[in-house]
Amino acid sequence: MSRGRARARSPEDQELVRQKFLACARTVFSTTGAHGLTMRRLAAEAGYSPGTIYLYFSSRQDLLWEIWREDMVGLYNSVREAFETPDAAPLRVLRNVLAAYAIFWLGKPDHFRGMFMENDREYLDERASFVGDDSVQKVHDLLLAATAAALPDTAPEPEQIRLMTHSVLAAVHGVVALHIGAGAFPWAPAPAMLDVVLDSLLSGLNPTRVGAGAA
Repeated sequence: MSRGRARARSPEDQELVRQKFLACARTVFSTTGAHGLTMRRLAAEAGYSPGTIYLYFSSRQDLLWEIWREDMVGLYNSVREAFETPDAAPLRVLRNVLAAYAIFWLGKPDHFRGMFMENDREYLDERASFVGDDSVQKVHDLLLAATAAALPDTAPEPEQIRLMTHSVLAAVHGVVALHIGAGAFPWAPAPAMLDVVLDSLLSGLNPTRVGAGAA
């Protein structure tokens, strides 16, 4: 048996193998889409027998959840840093959070496609089940908190917070989707579009201009 196919023994070696499977999954997805993302293929790409991958992931859905969870944890860390901007007004904090959301995904186009743009039916079902994961809820809760703090009403209704959060996020998300999903079109630069979108949206919360420039 070749060295590359030997079973990992130590916890450190096991984690390296696990990460190798995840990296291979991202590579396969970026080149073939969800239809090419089979456990047998991933094992072969990583240099292991088909049975080995099941020592680390019980199913393709289990593996995909780990990939998506990594992305959501990374996103959460980015928006949390923006949320914790010291001495910033609440509206500026919200702007920073939304900008951080966009900047994170613009820097990871393949990850964004995998999270939001793949339309394979089985993949959609697997992704839909991920919505309840704690990593998703943490990002959502932070976005809600940033919006609630920025609303002029000192005690906004939960549904008002939810509606405003989802609305402004949809607009920012749309800028990212245009640049990643239809990048061949000569769109205006993404940072400039984000400035326009954020200024337009957030001026509705406060008549004073929020200030140009994504933080």
